[in-house]
Amino acid sequence: MKKVLAITAILLFVGSQSAEAATKVTIVNSKKISTKNGLVTIKVSKLPTKNGIYISQCMAIKEGEIKPPACNPAAASKLWISDVPADIKMGAKSSKSKLTLKVDKYFENGDCIHTKCIFYVTNDHNAVDDRSEDQAITFKFSGINLF
Repeated sequence: MKKVLAITAILLFVGSQSAEAATKVTIVNSKKISTKNGLVTIKVSKLPTKNGIYISQCMAIKEGEIKPPACNPAAASKLWISDVPADIKMGAKSSKSKLTLKVDKYFENGDCIHTKCIFYVTNDHNAVDDRSEDQAITFKFSGINLF
């Protein structure tokens, strides 16, 4: 019985540690994005130590699916954030730098005025099979409340 309790306690501790390890992504103005410039400010904390994350503007994930049906192909609507020195040398932004992203009202196969859009967060190419950082953060353009 003592072994079962000890193993349960260890599993609970490990489970709570991994739940806290997920990167915290905050979109500063996610409820009132300007329809004129579409710029958002992003704050990131608890970034993985061995890889970075990608953030992209995408259409909302449909029920029963695990990935968005379409994401904005524009380079300004994507962000690679990593604190790994080799990644920064290759163009990743440090989590300590000023992080901004430009979102569009419309993009190829996307309509963020009449339907729901998200900021889609995933692990970068260094941890492509690890889904632990997947997040879908909804946003709205200011003055538009269609959904």
